[in-house]
Amino acid sequence: MISTFNTFLFPDDLCKQIIMEYKDKVKLVEIVNGRRQHNYHEYDTDSWIHSVVNNLITKNLGDNYTLLERVTILRYNVGDYFIEHTDGPGNIKMKSELPYHFYGGVELSDNSEFKGGEFYIKGKNVEFKKGRMFTHGFSDKHGVREVIEGTRWSIHFLIYKNIQNGLI
Repeated sequence: MISTFNTFLFPDDLCKQIIMEYKDKVKLVEIVNGRRQHNYHEYDTDSWIHSVVNNLITKNLGDNYTLLERVTILRYNVGDYFIEHTDGPGNIKMKSELPYHFYGGVELSDNSEFKGGEFYIKGKNVEFKKGRMFTHGFSDKHGVREVIEGTRWSIHFLIYKNIQNGLI
């Protein structure tokens, strides 16, 4: 499941606001032969970023879809990358009681601000558009190619669907 949504986009000023708010909070994450990136997990469900991401989700997917758990702010500098992987097993290790979910993200940088750093799912580059939401499934292999110039910013988050008497 790979989808992109052009219905409701993050405006340029909101993308810049997220970057400014979190630029000093992201920290280097480096796992040998796996990834090199800077990230920050925002778990505060009362934070303004949770509110704007949840609004993005419901406007694009409907009222039954909501943000789950956290928003991850990602910065990729020159030399940063994330090899092909699936998110599911990593999230289960972090918190085993998470309900079934899928993933969403938004590019915060303009593609003129960096070279390389392509986000891909199932071996294919996701068409780049600043502010647009994309989604992918629990077990879809994806990654970020090495940034060779500039800085690439994005956010990623977990989405779940509330069905009348339970979650799927």
